[in-house]
Amino acid sequence: MKGLLIFPIIRDLNKADGIVVKNQGIRDGFIKNGVDIDVIEFYSTGIHLNGKPFYAFPSGKYARIYRYQVTGWKKIRQHVKANSYDFIWYRTPMVFKPIADFIQGLRRDHPRAKIILEYGYYPYVNELSKMKKVLYRLNRGNELRAHRNADFTVTYAGQDFVDNLPNIPINNGIELDSLPVVQVKTDVRQRVNFISVSSLKKWHAYERLVAGMPAYLKSPGAIPVHFNIVGMGAEYDKIKAMVDEFQLGEYVTFHHFKTGAELDAVYNDNHLAIGTLGFHRIGITFSSSLKNREYFGRGLPIVVSTPDEDMPADLPYVLYVPEGEEPVDVGALVQFAQRVHSTTDMSQTIRRYAEDNVSWASKIRMVLDYLKRPAEAGAAARTPAAHS
Repeated sequence: MKGLLIFPIIRDLNKADGIVVKNQGIRDGFIKNGVDIDVIEFYSTGIHLNGKPFYAFPSGKYARIYRYQVTGWKKIRQHVKANSYDFIWYRTPMVFKPIADFIQGLRRDHPRAKIILEYGYYPYVNELSKMKKVLYRLNRGNELRAHRNADFTVTYAGQDFVDNLPNIPINNGIELDSLPVVQVKTDVRQRVNFISVSSLKKWHAYERLVAGMPAYLKSPGAIPVHFNIVGMGAEYDKIKAMVDEFQLGEYVTFHHFKTGAELDAVYNDNHLAIGTLGFHRIGITFSSSLKNREYFGRGLPIVVSTPDEDMPADLPYVLYVPEGEEPVDVGALVQFAQRVHSTTDMSQTIRRYAEDNVSWASKIRMVLDYLKRPAEAGAAARTPAAHS
């Protein structure tokens, strides 16, 4: 089987973006399943095919935008025409007319190739600014046209169909090869360390944990706790102000942006990972968070609030806290950490679970099962009654 992955994010301007890491994981997942894969990626200087320049953008701003928005897609269609792909996977941003034209052209040129439209989450309208919500409504017709010309979506959101288009029901995966398992040295009976790694958006809601710390620290029998916050973003000032207001400076450390060995070092000696605690703020009711999966890959128990199919509540190393705006019960987190870490080799147990359930190799196996189904099966599944 041969496939083409098209990732339109400007890669060199988003080197640390989780989407770039995710794209690499998807590619590696296909390769580990024996698929012959070509990858098209966008850079500020042009389009690359399998890591090599394929179509250059000029230096002028408007000429570069024109090539990115218009002629670049024509060049990709020429490449697809000259090759025989069994499937084409396209990471879908907001669908403007050139994108809808591109997807329609692929369908016309290659009626037998399966076209997969990947969304980071769907519907994603609640994540948009007011202006982008207007743009989305104006381009909804283009989105529908793209859906009519595709075979499947991937949304990581659990639905069966998107506009009568079958959705492949996978969750996000991660690439585990580069993730070392944490080495916990601090005695969890004497102190509990928490860690979060994020871009500090409003839906991370880490202020809920910060708000719960003062009451816990004043409670009888409390042991020291420490919250390591890695990353920078729009919510930094708000969280920092809370830490100052509650005089929690000795209990919270802001590590700002870290990667590589520096990030690995911060991860070490933490007992619990703090997942996203505020997806309810943007209307998300089903989580497929990449970062939560990275926590598992590093062997960390996790605290979350939104249901995640890969992290069911009956797993002994997952703790669900209530959704909403109430402060997190830090005492419950401490008890959870002490219970989990009373088990020998818990970090290795969590890592093995990640390998079997949240690696990209495991996720792509399900995608391949869908791609191997007879074409008429997919067509039969598109019924108006099944519209989501």
